[in-house]
Amino acid sequence: MPIIYGEKTFLRRFEERMSDAEIARLYEWSCDQELLRQSGGTPTTLTESEFREHVRGERLYGPTNRRMFLLFARDTLELIGRIGIFSIDWNRRDAEMGVVIGARAYQDRGYGRDAVHTLLRHLFTTSSLNAIYLYTFADNVRAQHSFAAVGFRVTERGPRFTPELGEFSGIKMEITRQEFLERETPVEHSNS
Repeated sequence: MPIIYGEKTFLRRFEERMSDAEIARLYEWSCDQELLRQSGGTPTTLTESEFREHVRGERLYGPTNRRMFLLFARDTLELIGRIGIFSIDWNRRDAEMGVVIGARAYQDRGYGRDAVHTLLRHLFTTSSLNAIYLYTFADNVRAQHSFAAVGFRVTERGPRFTPELGEFSGIKMEITRQEFLERETPVEHSNS
């Protein structure tokens, strides 16, 4: 599969061969409690060796209801995060999105926003998916602003529960294919 290019980032599917250094970077982020707290994840309990084998197995034989990508900065070619969709429901034609900028030097610099835009453009122009949604913690205003800048809108506010995190206050945001494509197509104004 070809690489998907954005303005500041490019995405490469997990199914492509990963170097040991790339897997080590993913493992580092999978153990970073502060980073995972921001993104709603929980630290891995695997050793680095177990994690490497898990990633290599997932890469070859992983579930078909998700599409995961490594996220690179175009200017430095550095692996800076991961992004993907999961819980894909081909009948409803929707999926949940998640993104993590693990390299702290690249946070708050527009790389996450560009990666989200790049993946949405890819999904809405090459698949039958009609809507992408995501969840943020209610107090993660930085992420909400970033997602809103790409076109996501708030659809729900209130308590959420996950087995890993328990109950917490969350916000659901969504964007549809039509909303995204309308933002992509400039509106022509007539000079009458």
